[in-house]
Amino acid sequence: KMRMLTCIAGDVTKMEDVQKVFEAADIDGVIVGLGGKTSDVGETMLTDGTTNIIAAMKEKGVKRVAVVSSIGVGDSENQAPFAFKLLMMTVMKKIFKDKNAQEDVVKSSGLEYCIVRPGGLTVEAPTGVINVIEGEAGSITRADVASFCLDAVTYEDFPYIGKAPCISSIGGTGWTKDRSKAARGEM
Repeated sequence: KMRMLTCIAGDVTKMEDVQKVFEAADIDGVIVGLGGKTSDVGETMLTDGTTNIIAAMKEKGVKRVAVVSSIGVGDSENQAPFAFKLLMMTVMKKIFKDKNAQEDVVKSSGLEYCIVRPGGLTVEAPTGVINVIEGEAGSITRADVASFCLDAVTYEDFPYIGKAPCISSIGGTGWTKDRSKAARGEM
């Protein structure tokens, strides 16, 4: 069954804007892909916006959320390439503080969540190669990240619910839609 995607503009840090989105559409799942320069969006936009989204989800009974975070957040610090670690500790320090707080909000929400930690994002065409990795991250197209997030909110037996997988198009264990039961050892 093909589902429709509805896009509604607003400020995620304003609860009334977030509530308008949930009133305007029948929502089955939510993908949170917030971002921007800290100097433009503030030091807590990710955490504040995600808190508002979670509150609206709970009000409307929406249970499934995928949140795009980053390689290097939480327990994935060692999966970030060395050059990226330098950025995390210097020019990206404030955004990573916000990303860590955002992940904490999601983990304590009581919702069915998947925190997605992509490797280096590219703008190329989708490859269809999405690997859940344990080692150092490579790169992945934004379209492939979007596909993984969509699977997270639409596949009932998605194997990474309640987890924060790091994904890359290079290395790791490949994710395909027909592998969800195999990934849980049910095949």
